[in-house]
Amino acid sequence: MRKLKEKLIKTKYIYKGRIINLRCDEVKMPNGKVAGREVIEHRGAVAVVALTEKKEVLLVKQYRHPTRRELWEIPAGIPEKGENGIAAAKRELEEETGFKAQKVKELCWAYASPGYSSEIIKYYFAEGLAKTAQDLDEDELVVAHAFHFSKVLSMIKTGKIKDNKTILAILFVKEFVLRGS
Repeated sequence: MRKLKEKLIKTKYIYKGRIINLRCDEVKMPNGKVAGREVIEHRGAVAVVALTEKKEVLLVKQYRHPTRRELWEIPAGIPEKGENGIAAAKRELEEETGFKAQKVKELCWAYASPGYSSEIIKYYFAEGLAKTAQDLDEDELVVAHAFHFSKVLSMIKTGKIKDNKTILAILFVKEFVLRGS
């Protein structure tokens, strides 16, 4: 099978920020041609599907400036330095929804958009939920709501949920966690 790996020739940083860095790479392709690659560096995120005893999924609605829309999403965020994925998923769930999970397990991980970003999202499933209180970051404004799992599937099918991490996670849970239940 043909090798597809590209060799990095040089890197130039355009921007270094709090959440992302933007760099332009020059690479040599296996066919010998030189090409440019724009790359967004991101340290990764966690996202969590939290399911109540009534088979409700906790979603959050928030305005996403890049899209100029309010979007329904599963709780998600960036782990703090030194924080493991399960701890980050538990923290984000409680901060954004006001629910604490007794059980959290890792589902899978996936690249957010590997054509231009290094971001990896780690997906988690949470159960055994107990009501606490939201504790949002200063720059966060979200509304949490519980929808029956079947309603969330309908929201995906009708285009009311447009966030890819939410779609992926819900369909993963439907296929691999709840199948047969």
